[in-house]
Amino acid sequence: MEFKKLTLDTLSMLKPYFTDNPYHICDCTIGGTFMWRDYHKTEYALEDGVLYLKVESPTLAFAPPRSTAPATGYRKPYERIIEYCSDTGIPARICSVSDVTLKYILGMFPGSQAHTDRDWSDYLYLSDDIVNLAGRRFSGQRNHINRFMKEYHVWSFESISESNLADVRAYFEDYAKEHIKDYPAYTEGNIKALEVLDNWELYGQTGGVLYVGGEIVGATFGETVDDTLYVHVEKANADYHGSYPVLVNQFAKMLAAETTMYINREEDDGVEGLRTSKLSYHPVSILDKYTIELLP
Repeated sequence: MEFKKLTLDTLSMLKPYFTDNPYHICDCTIGGTFMWRDYHKTEYALEDGVLYLKVESPTLAFAPPRSTAPATGYRKPYERIIEYCSDTGIPARICSVSDVTLKYILGMFPGSQAHTDRDWSDYLYLSDDIVNLAGRRFSGQRNHINRFMKEYHVWSFESISESNLADVRAYFEDYAKEHIKDYPAYTEGNIKALEVLDNWELYGQTGGVLYVGGEIVGATFGETVDDTLYVHVEKANADYHGSYPVLVNQFAKMLAAETTMYINREEDDGVEGLRTSKLSYHPVSILDKYTIELLP
């Protein structure tokens, strides 16, 4: 295999390998892969119709191989990774593995060892829950939203489009300058949010903007794959009470459809406040992602 640096120029070429995501892992979307390609130093190789991704996550590892015909030759790509690692003297390690894929891999290679890190688990919600916020368990979110409605009479929520794209970009740029945090993943996320907005059509994302009195106070975007909406970026001005619950709820409503059953709001990165917030929306599942030391 010949690995090359993953660049934005390859996004269109590799898009066919990301048309399905049956296990709902955000790392397995094209948006998630390309937005974090520099942070993880991602390289790719194509061989016999299979896409291989090599990353530093943070140690050297391979994402589960992807094929445009995933039902065929499930074992062979993993054997190819083992062969490549043996030839190059690096460990055969697979990362971002769902619990279902974990069972497959351990069934094929029973001597392998797996571990997971709760900080990188995804939060998966029922779309209906986020849209309706029904019942006592969502009373907190409803109270925040009701207060927002009472305090800010002139508000609106709109799709990101050519007409507001420049303003949304300016909002994210200003947000990054005003909210500085001392960990690299946060900084990289801000940088790549601007890249997505600069290449909106190429990325093919969908987004929404929250306005109060004509001023942007929040924005979010993501992508839908199969039955799941993946929310890659979500920023709001917390000085406007209830702006985050309104943003979350309105984006879900905007993309709600009979075929959109789930919403993946990604990881909490081990940040306590973020974890508390994401748990408060009552995920239907917390999706652990495993790293496997692959042994033949």
